[in-house]
Order: sequence, then structure tokens, then C-alpha cells
Amino acid sequence: MNNLMDTNIKILVIALVVTSLALSPSLIMNKSVDAATHYCTDYKGKSQNWINGCQQGWWDHNHCWGYSPGSGDYAKGYSVGWSKGHCK
Repeated sequence: MNNLMDTNIKILVIALVVTSLALSPSLIMNKSVDAATHYCTDYKGKSQNWINGCQQGWWDHNHCWGYSPGSGDYAKGYSVGWSKGHCK
């Protein structure tokens, strides 16, 4: 009986570890998306176009899309956001 309990506990621990490993990448990616919004809006004195470019650059790099900055303030923000993103 004691041996059966030990086996059940080991199976439960293994199941918890596997579940944790399976969910951890999605939790990390969600934090990255939230970080882009906060990071880009924390710049003082930047135009809305700059902020939009920053967020889009971060998003594009995180999703392994090509570098497409546009022009003006948008392009400047895009460059900053792109530098923060990571293609995985």
C-alpha cells in the first residue's frame, strides 16, 4: 500500500513538472507583449506616431517579420522597438 502511494506521488510530481514546462513559454511571450506597450509609452515627449512605431517594431521582431520602419517619427520609434524585440 505504501509503495502504491509513493508511485502515485511520483507520477503527480512528473505531471506537474511537464505541465509547468509546457506552459512557461506562453507566459514569457505574454509578458513580452505587455512590456512593449509599457516600455514604448514610458518615453517622455515622444509623439503618438513614435510610440506606435516602437510598439510595431517590437511586435514585428518578436514575430520574426521583416524590418519595415516607414519614415519620420514612426521609423525612429520602430527602430527602438525593433532593438528590444527578439525573433524566436
